[in-house]
Amino acid sequence: MPDDELALWRYGLIAPLLHRAPNVSLTAMARQLAAEVKQGRHGTPVWVSVETLLRWFRRYQQSGLQALANRPRADRGRCRALDPDTVDQLLALADEHPDWTVKALHRQLERHRGQALPLKPIYRLLKGRQRAAPTEVMRRRPPGLPQVLWLADTMHGPAVYGPRRQKHKSFLLVVFDDASRAVMASAFTLRDNVAALMPVVRDAVLARGLPHRLLVDNGANYRSVVLRTACAHLGIHLVHATCYRPTAKARLERFYLTVRLQMLPRLPAFPSLETVHTEWSRFVAEYHDTPHSSLTRIIGKPTTPLDFYLSQLPDDVRYPPPLNLADLFLIEATRRVNADATIRVASGYWEVDPQLVGQRLLVRFNPEAPERVLYRPLEKPQAEFQPAFPVT
Repeated sequence: MPDDELALWRYGLIAPLLHRAPNVSLTAMARQLAAEVKQGRHGTPVWVSVETLLRWFRRYQQSGLQALANRPRADRGRCRALDPDTVDQLLALADEHPDWTVKALHRQLERHRGQALPLKPIYRLLKGRQRAAPTEVMRRRPPGLPQVLWLADTMHGPAVYGPRRQKHKSFLLVVFDDASRAVMASAFTLRDNVAALMPVVRDAVLARGLPHRLLVDNGANYRSVVLRTACAHLGIHLVHATCYRPTAKARLERFYLTVRLQMLPRLPAFPSLETVHTEWSRFVAEYHDTPHSSLTRIIGKPTTPLDFYLSQLPDDVRYPPPLNLADLFLIEATRRVNADATIRVASGYWEVDPQLVGQRLLVRFNPEAPERVLYRPLEKPQAEFQPAFPVT
């Protein structure tokens, strides 16, 4: 409410005091008015105390109607809990260190002043002050060499028709070469778990060899024992991206944006998973055959991701050891053979050689899909792994 309207409203409350009868006490009439419910400035009922009515009455008698309006504070705009010298030092310190937190500024100011200072006034003083944080200069990162750093992440795909014409959410799993922007392996799946991730990673290393590092997200499937064990066996340095730092996998995220803009609009509403796979294969082939703007800028001529990958591929690429495809991504654990020549693996029992009763075995299996269990005596590292047989 404007000050003139507020003054008129207050005047309406104290008007009976100004025009009371000579034999009526001022305090008694103020008590009577304070006991009555008044209509507030916004139409709500309010109560005004005796002291407030008398204060307004005296202000009106001394200075008239304008005295009933709100008076601005004499110290308005100034910090009352801190002296001017302390405020000047605080503002200078905040300008000198724009990246410091308020608590860090508070501690440093206490050391400078040699006395304890309240923290809340500092918060209030710096709350409305623009503190320009130092901006990091974004430099274009050189592409590097292929096979040095791979990226792996999951993108939420379209809803697809699954078995019995039921709608399911799909996920796109991609293993991506950071230097060349080429797709090492990929697949659309109905689950975002280890069982869906392992075939994609396995196809990537079998087709392209072993990278030096594999940068992944922090999801449960990327922190699984299966993936960590597989990378340890294959000599791959598994690195997890820093939380809340999307720029760690910026090139893969930019590729996902291309997928959303160019590939997903081609799909019909609620396609089948087979239709998505067909369109995805066509899109990846077109992507690998299309010149990439960033690579073209670096090379100086139109360069596709696949051309850059093949032309810059180092000669010392490592390839996975000659293992069975199903044995590339298994975890290892130790088990003691029971008296009935069985071991317990993944909530099931498996039969082994009866001559190994009581001995400890090194067991290899996939905990997500324990369809195949291999074992060998723990004390014989040179022995070959033998398959165990499930006990039905």
